[in-house]
Amino acid sequence: MHNLNSYNRIVVKIGSAVLVNPKGKIDHVFLANLVKDIAWLRNRNKEVLIVSSGAIALGRKNIALPKNLSLAESQALAAHGQIELMIAWKKHLNKHNIHVGQMLLTPRETELKISANNAKQTLSKLLDVGCLPIINENDTTATDEIKFGDNDLLAAKISNLFQADLLVILSSVDGLYASEADIQNNNASGLIREVTKINAKIKKMGGQASGMGKGGMISKIEAAEICFKNKCDMVITSGNKKKPITGLNAKARATWFVKNEYGP
Repeated sequence: MHNLNSYNRIVVKIGSAVLVNPKGKIDHVFLANLVKDIAWLRNRNKEVLIVSSGAIALGRKNIALPKNLSLAESQALAAHGQIELMIAWKKHLNKHNIHVGQMLLTPRETELKISANNAKQTLSKLLDVGCLPIINENDTTATDEIKFGDNDLLAAKISNLFQADLLVILSSVDGLYASEADIQNNNASGLIREVTKINAKIKKMGGQASGMGKGGMISKIEAAEICFKNKCDMVITSGNKKKPITGLNAKARATWFVKNEYGP
């Protein structure tokens, strides 16, 4: 049985589909439950870092734009929604006396030596002074991740930068299912509980992109590949539960990506 107690550095990625409701507003019940779990982890001396989606989805509430967005339109929505996103995070974290530090990054910046080193130093300092780092993709200047991955790939690359040993992806589904029919029918037997090797069969199980963000199961599997290369485990589980993270210790439905052996 996989257990959170086995991990010390944990990155938590939150998808738009669980953070923002269909009306384009923050789901405060979800966020309150999530922050309780974050506080639980921190109280057990776990180092926690957040990668949060939601800016584009929140931006739609006040700015009327077509469903199929151009790059410039996506960037405009992100610039507007980013403010509301951080206000909501701060509101809930304040209830637990958790100070927050925001960082805007792109996957490219995690790969360039100078910017990656600067980001790593900032993350370390935020943790040293007791702040919870919340990283958002810098949609207003980025291009690739808006098209590509709903923050999944960014979260995997941040996990490498942070030298995390676990990436938790909170999604609108319980994990990787064998088929779309299993998802629609909530068929527990179709849930893949553990993946130790990512092959063509696993990749084929990746579905279509989610409605509110830009990612889907495909980008999550690609994120797991990045994690495997960097000796980091990953788990996908639903955020739509009272204990979205700590429920993993109680055998909550999830797909764990755990490589059998990591090289030296």
